[in-house]
Amino acid sequence: MKALANIIVESGSPFEKGTFIPLNRSQMIIGRRGDNWEPDIAFNNIFVSRKHLSISLENGMYLIKDLNSKHGTFVNNQRLIPNEEFILKDSTEISIANHLIKLSFSSSSIEQTADMVPTVQMCKWVNNLALDPLRQELSIQGNTFIFSDKEYKCIELLLTKVNQIVPIEDMKKCVWNERAQTESALLDVSSDEVNALIYRVRKKTQDIVQIENIRGKGYILSFNK
Repeated sequence: MKALANIIVESGSPFEKGTFIPLNRSQMIIGRRGDNWEPDIAFNNIFVSRKHLSISLENGMYLIKDLNSKHGTFVNNQRLIPNEEFILKDSTEISIANHLIKLSFSSSSIEQTADMVPTVQMCKWVNNLALDPLRQELSIQGNTFIFSDKEYKCIELLLTKVNQIVPIEDMKKCVWNERAQTESALLDVSSDEVNALIYRVRKKTQDIVQIENIRGKGYILSFNK
């Protein structure tokens, strides 16, 4: 099976930071080596269970599942319920072993990613703008802005559609995807939560970008002249 996506290691022995691990099987298990047991992806850490988590490809979607590990699996800082599947999205963060092992999911193949990114940190360069999903940073015009997990998802989504309306429901699905029960379900995210998030992102980036609220429709990001 040709790898359609990959895991990028931010930290975790024995891999170097920035290592690309192709997801080249329909199911891959991450864990720790044991007697007569070799996981598909092995980490050297006592807090990693032998069969810690699995990543599977089903119906075009990548699903992550904690295999009832002792110390748990965290996706975007939320602990997964054991044996319940969670849909992985581009730049989703995964951490295990008390957050000593940190990974990131990329929906691009290694070849596509290598063409797209000039560094192992997977910065996405567009003119003088760079987004770093691992560090959750935006660099532009000599300025670097550091975001929380949800703030980063918000600014990344807005930047993919500069001068276009990003519907409120798209914002909810992208930023609060951990609340999704099914792909089509409406998320239980209040207007206050969305407004508070937009306020924080605006406050951090107000000298560089404008985020306009189109009442009842969504948000538009544009660059200050």
